[in-house]
Amino acid sequence: MRDRPGPFMSGAPLAALLALAACSPAPVYTGGGIDCRGAAWSAGVSSSAGEPVTGGDRRMMDIIEGWIGTPYRYGGETKDGVDCSGFTQAVFAEMGIAIPRTASTQAEAARQVRPGDLRFGDIIFFNTSGSGISHCGIYIGDGFFVHASSSRGVVRQSLANPYFFSRIAGAGRFL
Repeated sequence: MRDRPGPFMSGAPLAALLALAACSPAPVYTGGGIDCRGAAWSAGVSSSAGEPVTGGDRRMMDIIEGWIGTPYRYGGETKDGVDCSGFTQAVFAEMGIAIPRTASTQAEAARQVRPGDLRFGDIIFFNTSGSGISHCGIYIGDGFFVHASSSRGVVRQSLANPYFFSRIAGAGRFL
């Protein structure tokens, strides 16, 4: 984790709070395509599926679904190949929202989201390198996010996955 002061908590306390917040009563996408009503978190928190979905959420989810399966390419910004922050930047650009290019600058520019306030469209930030924020993805509700995996391209992933769960650095909002 970075030693600089900033908007994001570090370590296990944030990860534990995010785990509890992931299935909070905040709106989640429950439409077609990606099934965001998957397994409940191991902490036993109930699913928030069935909550109201806004038109903006549906539009963003349609955009996200259009990126699923895009191959990973470091520095990539197109559907020919994209990295994690290129993916988040491109999705937000299609929504008409300009955000910075890298995961760390996205984290610095975003409004901090407290774990209990996590909602659809927030960006989850991870420390995968051991030296600060180095990965990101878009939260789609019910404990899932979509990101550009270096091994599988753009995919849906559970935040309960031990690899990601232990590396959560914070969350931010541009919507």
